[in-house]
Amino acid sequence: MKSQIDTYESTTSYKEMADRINQAQRIVVTTHRKPDGDALGSVVGLCRGLESIGKEVEILIIGPLDHGLKLSAGDTPFRILEEDGLPTVEPDLVIVADTGAWTQLEAIESWLRERSDIIVGLDHHANGDDVAGDRIVDTSAAACTQLVMSLFDEMGIGLGRGSGSVAEVLFVGLGTDTGWFRFSNADARCFADASRLLEHDIDRYTIYRTLEETARPARMALLQRMLSTIEYVDSVAIMCLRSTDFQETDGSSTDIIGLVNTPMVLETIQASVLLTDSDPSVTKLSFRSKPSLPHEPNSLIDVNQLAGKFGGGGHVHAAGARVFAPLDEVKAHLIELLHEI
Repeated sequence: MKSQIDTYESTTSYKEMADRINQAQRIVVTTHRKPDGDALGSVVGLCRGLESIGKEVEILIIGPLDHGLKLSAGDTPFRILEEDGLPTVEPDLVIVADTGAWTQLEAIESWLRERSDIIVGLDHHANGDDVAGDRIVDTSAAACTQLVMSLFDEMGIGLGRGSGSVAEVLFVGLGTDTGWFRFSNADARCFADASRLLEHDIDRYTIYRTLEETARPARMALLQRMLSTIEYVDSVAIMCLRSTDFQETDGSSTDIIGLVNTPMVLETIQASVLLTDSDPSVTKLSFRSKPSLPHEPNSLIDVNQLAGKFGGGGHVHAAGARVFAPLDEVKAHLIELLHEI
């Protein structure tokens, strides 16, 4: 397990990052494995914006990639590592967006380390490693796409209009990382940025439908199985999906995106955890939590700290981890930790 650096914070400014980008011609943009809406919105937004000023940009995705997210990328091409391999053209610059953690970049770690001097980073997570020496880390941002917007403001890059625009995919990141503006991170800055993006003639319902209403039947089967495993440890709901569940439903990890949020509708639940082992050698944990109850500040469960106990991280209310241990062993350790809270 790689340890995170003690202080994960910005080491450069938007102006300095803009200067580095302007000096480069061939640019690769990438993000964490199994990209979510914010990760994909960030890299596709970077690609569209930088191509508009004449840069040669290639998107490198570490799969798997959800069907709805593939649709949301529109005509913007991208390279999926598992299908297309690594870039064949040597870049002048690599931009890593929406992560700074080696554990989320393991599949391309060697390739990145060989190019450490040309990597810059954009991230809004609280924890990370030394992936990018020059990086902007803004934990006050609800989504990484907000950092992309700020970078483009510095560079004078327009957001376009309508379908296929930069604005469209930046809205994808902002909408998905705030639970369509329901989560506590949807603050005044978030709504101001959303309003600005909507001024660019994007169709928010089409975006929502593409991402949230294009699931396969396997999702419903996996939801049923997940709920049948639910256990409660005080105010935390714990659920499991095992490799046999995925095999028997013909499901995949992309079919369960967001299912961890399901128990959060219960009044007594403050946090929810989903453990999966679709790859039997690896247990993955997805964590979600609510803000503290009114007048009960101690009711807050910081899932970023909880995920950190398993070598992962994220945000106070949303985090994840991957552990190379059997699911039952990881679950038992999780329950022990919850009893200590």
